[in-house]
Amino acid sequence: MMARRLLFLLGGAKVLDEVAEAFVPAAGGPQSRIALLLMGGPDWEKHLPRFADPWRRRGVTSYATAVPGNDGTLDLDTAVAALREATGIFIAGGDTRTYHRLYATEPLRSVIRQRYEQRVPVAGLSAGALIAPEVCAIRLGDYDDAAVEVVPGLGLVSDLVVGVHFTERTALPRMLEAMACTTTRLGLGMDESACVVLEDGELTQVIGGPAYRVVMTDFEAKTHEVRRLA
Repeated sequence: MMARRLLFLLGGAKVLDEVAEAFVPAAGGPQSRIALLLMGGPDWEKHLPRFADPWRRRGVTSYATAVPGNDGTLDLDTAVAALREATGIFIAGGDTRTYHRLYATEPLRSVIRQRYEQRVPVAGLSAGALIAPEVCAIRLGDYDDAAVEVVPGLGLVSDLVVGVHFTERTALPRMLEAMACTTTRLGLGMDESACVVLEDGELTQVIGGPAYRVVMTDFEAKTHEVRRLA
């Protein structure tokens, strides 16, 4: 039987170690070659242990980083090579607009999509989770009632809007706005200690929790139902 496409969507960093328990075996176990996609910035290296340590504890010795330089641009040849050689792809968190510019636009968008279709598991943390679907909802501002901008995402899953830091940052109103303007009926919200796992686009597992399923029943009125999954 052909391997299924695996997508891990993390609501926050609190669930990184638990997710590694599933992500590392899916990527090849100790022989994994993981491409870690980052947004850069001052002292970006200090954030590496939070990602790499859970992998190392499970035997992984090989990972490559894609990170922009001080001018904000990526070495595309290096990034493409890391993605082509990867048996697992992990998109980290930070500023969603930056991650969208770097990884959800061409040429890397097509490379990531191709690797995913080739059954390389993909994980996205926070901003990395937001850019993963066909619809990407970017919050405009740092306050809870900030407006949302909807842009095309990576397209690894369709007919889905994702919300991260779901209850911690009151993400539901922005999710509903994105769902209404794109006529997307289903949303998945993850708190910072939750990850949802999709196999071939279908929800199969919740790691940690809580996570929530949001169904829009009336787009114009934004009538909706929310169900806690775990």
